[in-house]
Amino acid sequence: MTLQSTANPDSSPYRLPRTVLPSVYRIRLRPDIDAERFSGTVIASVSVAESVDAITLNAKELEVRGAKVSRGWQDFVSVDSIECDAELERVTLSLSDSIPPGDYELEVTFDGVLNRKLEGFYVSTFTDEEGNERKIATTQFESTDARMAFPCWDEPDIKAQFDVEMTVPANQFAVSNGPIVSEELSEDGSERVITFKRTMKMSTYLLAFIVGPFEATEPLDVDGVPLRIIYPAGKGHLAGYALRAAEHSLRYFTDYYDTPYPGDKLDLVAVPDFAFGAMENLGCVTFREAILLVDEAVATQPELLIIADVIAHELAHMWFGDLVTMRWWNGIWLNEAFATFMAAMSTDVFNPEWQRWNQFSLERSAAFDVDSLASTRPIEYEVNSPADADGMFDLLTYEKGGSVLRMLEQHLGAERFKSGIGRYLRKHAYGNTETSDLWDALEEETGEPVRSTMDAWIYQRGYPIISVSGCDECDKVIVKQRRFMYREPEGSPEETVWPVPLGVRFADESGLVKSERRLITTADEELEFAAGARWVNVNAGANGFYRVNYAPNLLAALRDNISELLPIERYSLADDQWSAMLAGHATATDYVELAQGYRDDDDLDVWTLLTSNLASLERILESDEARQAMRQLLADLYNTPLGKLGWQPNDTDSPRELELRGVLFRSLAVTAKDVATIAEARRLHDEFLNGGQVEPNMLAAATAAVAAQGTNADYETFVAKFKDPATPQEERRYRGLLASFPKASQMKSTLDMCLNGDVRSQDAPYLVGACLGNRHHGGQAWEFMTTNWDEMLKQYPANAIVRMVGGIRSLSKPEQAREVAQFFDTHEVPSGELTLKQHLERLEVNVAFRQREAPRLVEWLTG
Repeated sequence: MTLQSTANPDSSPYRLPRTVLPSVYRIRLRPDIDAERFSGTVIASVSVAESVDAITLNAKELEVRGAKVSRGWQDFVSVDSIECDAELERVTLSLSDSIPPGDYELEVTFDGVLNRKLEGFYVSTFTDEEGNERKIATTQFESTDARMAFPCWDEPDIKAQFDVEMTVPANQFAVSNGPIVSEELSEDGSERVITFKRTMKMSTYLLAFIVGPFEATEPLDVDGVPLRIIYPAGKGHLAGYALRAAEHSLRYFTDYYDTPYPGDKLDLVAVPDFAFGAMENLGCVTFREAILLVDEAVATQPELLIIADVIAHELAHMWFGDLVTMRWWNGIWLNEAFATFMAAMSTDVFNPEWQRWNQFSLERSAAFDVDSLASTRPIEYEVNSPADADGMFDLLTYEKGGSVLRMLEQHLGAERFKSGIGRYLRKHAYGNTETSDLWDALEEETGEPVRSTMDAWIYQRGYPIISVSGCDECDKVIVKQRRFMYREPEGSPEETVWPVPLGVRFADESGLVKSERRLITTADEELEFAAGARWVNVNAGANGFYRVNYAPNLLAALRDNISELLPIERYSLADDQWSAMLAGHATATDYVELAQGYRDDDDLDVWTLLTSNLASLERILESDEARQAMRQLLADLYNTPLGKLGWQPNDTDSPRELELRGVLFRSLAVTAKDVATIAEARRLHDEFLNGGQVEPNMLAAATAAVAAQGTNADYETFVAKFKDPATPQEERRYRGLLASFPKASQMKSTLDMCLNGDVRSQDAPYLVGACLGNRHHGGQAWEFMTTNWDEMLKQYPANAIVRMVGGIRSLSKPEQAREVAQFFDTHEVPSGELTLKQHLERLEVNVAFRQREAPRLVEWLTG
């Protein structure tokens, strides 16, 4: 079943020939930031494998001015013609004479545009403390955009070393992958020529260079590695937390991988405009400002966690992705999935009170949601074009991939898994690999059938649901598996079978809780060890990437003994029941009754899940009477755990208690529309606006509550705070909540800002997507998006369009679904065809769910 590297270089038009390959690039660049242009020269040391009369390499949106091939100081071959192919993003240099095999230098001169599309070599802007707009030039090359900055062999397996030299204004800060080795001032003092140290052998997509009005923290020595945070001038007071988080992750991964950090230094750079969350350029990691710069004193626990998490994710890549790289883009899932998995591991150690592995269950649920669709894909699949590569960056790559790795780690054991990872990195350092190379290393280390097990999870679509029942005659527990889908296909069900690393926790007749692990490889098996158990949970620790359907008596036993389950297991039980309802195997009333059984629960993740799902149920109610009854039910439910926790934060609260209070308070105000809670939310928000200190998690909840009921005066306040924030997190919070305001005029203003430049192009598509989810005016947002579709394609990063469209997943009315389907029959989404299909199918699931469950729920609430 192993899938080898796709898009064979000998057959794919998107792959470069292997007759000429580079070993070292010497790149000289002169960016003119004011004019938003750059010029450059690249000299590549190349090896020619067979006689050639032309050299083909990648170039996109570059003007190639000239080229020559030399061998020694005086022997060179001129280039007769330069032919650019815009569709295939490459340039062919036809030589005046053929050249025999050997080593040569290829020199190419070129010009380019510092674009505003947040890809390749681009321009970004920010406003300084004096209110002046400042420009920077920065890069984003993954997946295939290094070719927008210089002609190159822009494929991950064509690794080389890089010398970078930049001529920049004398007063500008410049940074690249390596440390600066020399600086030379021009005669008139207006420019500096900066030379950076040669990099290790690496892929083109990991190169970076940035110029602009930046500043940096003093280097922090982390066991010999100088670590800095680099930020737009004036924002150094927000860099301390990221520096501590990065110090932790760097030490943690060096120890875990048992391999030294592969770079010479480590800079983390806050970039004002950035299409992605962050990017793992070796030694020069780039981030959105809000994911790097923070004021700890006013940040919420989720804001602090995501910063630590993203930093850890990118630093995990320094080894897993940078030192060892996938051979082709079909394998990008392993880079990203492993970094997702390792980030949770590092963050869990950085702050154990966050209970990061429990919060990981929320991400697993998001992956389940996509993987429950008929239009899901295998984790690894064939990749040919750059658009195919861009389409790999989705929930299945990150969250499902990370979840499957967590399942494998728990099955093998943490230490054995760790040893196998070290073996893999040492064996393939500076090279490229297939997915199977990792399985082989783990198999060699553990003696377990890792490759055959994992191939099924990587190359098969979907995941199993494990049905659990008892056998009265044989006194055994029987488990059966089949593929779970929200909508079963007509005809015979799929007979896919997975090798499932089953984790089982159960209480025996004496009440002793025991655990067992077993790899089940057939459609049904018997668990003799659990015979006679008082209760049985067959997803111990909720580490398995599968759902569970318990027979009624076994489900009742779990509910009756729910306090004996781990918090993450209680979460998993509620999550599995929600998916069963979406698939039509249970009812909304079943779910509400289940939720009421959690009244005494005190776990953050359990309540994060329940409040979100119950809000979805309240949203489908059309009857005012039913809606009011539901809100009263929710108010009663949420007041129980909030009453135990207390409305007022205190010094003994853990980070999770602080966050839980905010979750419950927000749900009481926004979903249950509790009058007293809304009044308290407004009081807290007013206190903050008047300079008072409000606990950050309660403030975030109160701010959301004000937005949901917001007046025009509130709206103007939110816009002002978004445009002139104290921190990047404050900007993000107030901007995002503009989508929640209840009036059509407010919605119009928010949508207009998404196209007139008030909202950055990196953020605007996500705000439009949030507007689609507005309960009152999602239709208005849909009309705005369809009317301005072409302009959005011009202004927004291509990779963000499909994420914007993801807002349709909050819709659930049949007429909305028809309009959406008709629009996308004639409008393409760049780099997101498969994800769009998933959004459309999820919308159909919503419609069916609403039509099926809304009448039942209304009758139950009002009958």
